[in-house]
Amino acid sequence: RRSRSKKIPISHSLEKISSMTPFLALLTFMAIVICLAAADDNQDAPPDFSGLGPDKPCPGFRCSAGQGAVQKSRSKFVSKGCSKMGGGMIAMGGGMGGGGNEKYAVCCDRWHACYQTCGAPKKVCDESFKTCSAERCAGDEECKKGSDLNSMLLGLGGCGLYDQGQYEACECVPKDKREEKRAGALRSFYKKFAPEALDKVDALAKKVESSAKLAAVFRKLHVKYPKSIKVVVDDEMSRMQDMMNKAKDATKKVNVEDFAEEDEDDADDGETEEL
Repeated sequence: RRSRSKKIPISHSLEKISSMTPFLALLTFMAIVICLAAADDNQDAPPDFSGLGPDKPCPGFRCSAGQGAVQKSRSKFVSKGCSKMGGGMIAMGGGMGGGGNEKYAVCCDRWHACYQTCGAPKKVCDESFKTCSAERCAGDEECKKGSDLNSMLLGLGGCGLYDQGQYEACECVPKDKREEKRAGALRSFYKKFAPEALDKVDALAKKVESSAKLAAVFRKLHVKYPKSIKVVVDDEMSRMQDMMNKAKDATKKVNVEDFAEEDEDDADDGETEEL
């Protein structure tokens, strides 16, 4: 039986915020406000703040006695981008954690795929994202701010997204069938994304003696074959981004009009002096 995450009072979360840097504290407070607003539509499911601060461990997928969890043979790895990495909270703003054009977008895609890989520990997926984004954002402070926001939201998100990904990726089979099933999952992947290397599957399957080891292999495969992760456009984020772009365009238009009016005023002043 899966253990249920314990709800942590908001006051406890606010205490943790006070120990953060000013920038992260502000982002954390904004994320909590967004989460609370989303909870208004669903009073029976209050937001889970238990992940705030240091990442808490999430239990892996479990099977009944005599069975083991393995990756489903025809798994689909889907990414909704950096904006969907916070357990229901949306990171907004181009280059600030969820605009759709992040320099570290590929890291977000790999993170989604990692959560959808049976046996992949949540902490490993999260740390892999942080390492990947740090490399992609090297020397770019705006990029780093966006990746820091996403990293913070990983802690706020709790275990919900991870549990969902594991539930959809894993299946329980008799223990004596696990090796066969692991080989089937690898064969399905290679057949679709690397058919030229299909002859390597049997030897590789014998080396992966657990779901955790198979998950590590899949992480490497996703790096080598990025097209194995299907990137889909999140409709909600797309609409919000369009609204933000329109607001920016409107602001620019107002600024241009103000500038034109100032030029006219200056011209009038000049004519008055001449008279």
